[in-house]
Amino acid sequence: MFLYEILSCLFYIAVVIADKRDWKSDPKDTKCLTGYMTDVQKWVDKFGTLNAEEDINTSSITISSREGINKLQYEVANFKCTQNRRIRYMSMVNCKLTRVPAVFKWRDRLDRSLADTLVYLTLYGNDFGTLDKAETYDVALNASNTHEININTNMTTYGKQLTLWSVGFQAFTFSNLKELDLRSCSIQALGSHTFQRMPKLRNLYLGENNIHYIETNAFSSLTALRHLDLSRNYAYDENGQQRDMYFESLDILRNLNLESLDLSFTNFGQRNINILKGVERKLKRLSLCYAGLNRIRDDVFYFPSMQYLDVSGNYEILSTPNVFRDLNNSLQILFAENVAMRNMNIFQNLSNLEILKLTNNEIVSIPPHVADSLKKLQILDLDNNRIASWFSDLISYMKNLKLLSLKSNNINLVTREMYYDVENLTYISLSGNFLICNCHARDVYEVGLKNELKQKTTLITELNRRASSPLLFHTGFQYFNDIIRQRSNLTNICKESKKCNSNFSPDVVGNYVFLDTNDLTDMYECLIVTDGVTKSVSEIDSCFKKNREFDMPDEYIRYWNKFLLFIIPGVLFPVLCFVYVFRKNLRYFVITMRNSAMLSLINKKDVYDDGSIFNYDVFVSYCNEDRAWVLDQLLPHVERDCNVSVCLHERDFQVGLSILENIVSCMDRSRSIMLIISKRFLLSQWCQFEMHLAQHRLLETRREDLILILLEEIPRRLRPNTLHYLMLTKTYIVWPKEESEHSLFWRRMKKSLTTHKLKQQDNVSLA
Repeated sequence: MFLYEILSCLFYIAVVIADKRDWKSDPKDTKCLTGYMTDVQKWVDKFGTLNAEEDINTSSITISSREGINKLQYEVANFKCTQNRRIRYMSMVNCKLTRVPAVFKWRDRLDRSLADTLVYLTLYGNDFGTLDKAETYDVALNASNTHEININTNMTTYGKQLTLWSVGFQAFTFSNLKELDLRSCSIQALGSHTFQRMPKLRNLYLGENNIHYIETNAFSSLTALRHLDLSRNYAYDENGQQRDMYFESLDILRNLNLESLDLSFTNFGQRNINILKGVERKLKRLSLCYAGLNRIRDDVFYFPSMQYLDVSGNYEILSTPNVFRDLNNSLQILFAENVAMRNMNIFQNLSNLEILKLTNNEIVSIPPHVADSLKKLQILDLDNNRIASWFSDLISYMKNLKLLSLKSNNINLVTREMYYDVENLTYISLSGNFLICNCHARDVYEVGLKNELKQKTTLITELNRRASSPLLFHTGFQYFNDIIRQRSNLTNICKESKKCNSNFSPDVVGNYVFLDTNDLTDMYECLIVTDGVTKSVSEIDSCFKKNREFDMPDEYIRYWNKFLLFIIPGVLFPVLCFVYVFRKNLRYFVITMRNSAMLSLINKKDVYDDGSIFNYDVFVSYCNEDRAWVLDQLLPHVERDCNVSVCLHERDFQVGLSILENIVSCMDRSRSIMLIISKRFLLSQWCQFEMHLAQHRLLETRREDLILILLEEIPRRLRPNTLHYLMLTKTYIVWPKEESEHSLFWRRMKKSLTTHKLKQQDNVSLA
């Protein structure tokens, strides 16, 4: 039984490693921390339409077509206004305008112009990116008696021409305007004088445009600006390639009192990263979600007041060790999805962090020292990483943690330590992991099922609730609370499927329920090792049930304890001595037995004769720690210089087959087998199995095409008997330490590979 469990663990770990999933999600389906414009304010909807609230309805004017602008003067003049009631909201949505019309001169009954009264203005969905020099507006749109707009039509710079759309703003002072919505207007450029007459503008929304050119003083006059939204700006060149944003100056944001900056889904570009250094240190919210960045210096995030940060979709942007050095005491929410992160050490000192979203990365573990430092963390999302089972306290270090999501990781075994470590959580998800059936997996599942019957859905809120400014709005808690609302009800699924064993154990304890939103009965299945079949985790026996089945009366327990007191020292000590003396032999015996057991499971195919046609010239077996040498050194020389086709498990294994079937198939379809031997190779149980399998298949097919490469000298005491035998009977090549000797190594390698290839070709031709 113990041997089977070891085999199955190795087998499923290998399957997960071999089955490389495409973890790069589509950015269009990604929700950034900053959400969308209408999450920040509520006076318009997603498409620029004014919301139907009483205050808005009684103080607004809506123009729904270009023709309607001609009647605007009459509508303003007849607006039912009073001393306290004025036109505060104005909508010119989808009016097919190619310029901002000069209509803000029109006055109401109390002789107040639109430029004086407007507080909220939306121009959503117009076409300000069109360069039509011949276009003319009628007099009502074009000029005024006192403010005539003089457009310089002889501008030679393409970027300058692109800024002509804003001429309607430049003739008036918008003395009370606070929010301006210019989303989805096909804007390509921002001129230096576009917003110069808006002294009280606080929120500027420029998302969903094609902005790629911004002049030096485009924002310099906006001293009251607190929120700048440049998100979702896609601009393409004549070849269809997405443009980086071009700024005339890297000081474009200097001296602005910004609290919030949104660059989500905009190709901000690596060359512009120093622009962030000019932003005032009081910045509290920043989104660089899918902004076309990569690794940055450790002084870029120089914002000691930063609370909300999203860097998702920027490859290796967090690879600098001290990138958060100025955010240790302020950062509360961090989204870092799909950034190729490999460890969590940079989060150690983020003492105020409450949400950490790290999905679609390559993290293999949660370091205990990092877990211990995250005292305020409430939500940890590690979906689609490489987290494996753990065997000591880890999650319990994070005292405030309520939600832990570990979907689609490399967890194969639910350990006893894991069962107790997660008991104080409120929500947990382990679906998408290849689980081996054991009683601890059943106990974890039972906790979730029992709590469904007695707990109400509890949403997660900020630890320190406070009256937040709308500019500090974020979707962090809302995003995860939506998942909580949509999660599957496990008890209902159990009743419908009739799969769940409801024989609960009173000793099983825990506070959590499952967070998954799909069918849990299918997602929480495990492999029964002895039978080789999958089964619902709910049908496995609890660990506590097994313990009760073997309970004995107290008098038997007392006699049994006395018996063990005398027997154990007399038996255990000689056994331990024997094991210590013959430990190498026993280890090799166990490995050999395991490999023999796995070989017996393989369906033997017909023996290949000398006339076989091969798909590959060489099958390469190596451990994961030597992967860099194989890809950077071996593969270029072998495939390019030797013209030899190589079979690697990570690119050539057939999807859908088991790892064993793939190894056997690829070995049989390769002319020769190459083993990349190192000390780390010998420490890998799975690599030793491949070595046994290589020897076994070569003997079975009566071939001798085995190439040994030693990346380092292997002392005799470290060699398994199989390797020692192969080194005595086969000529092997040792990778030299001196770089000057590398050329000799590759010549010997080329000669060996070419010899094997010609030999096989001669055999085929003779056949």
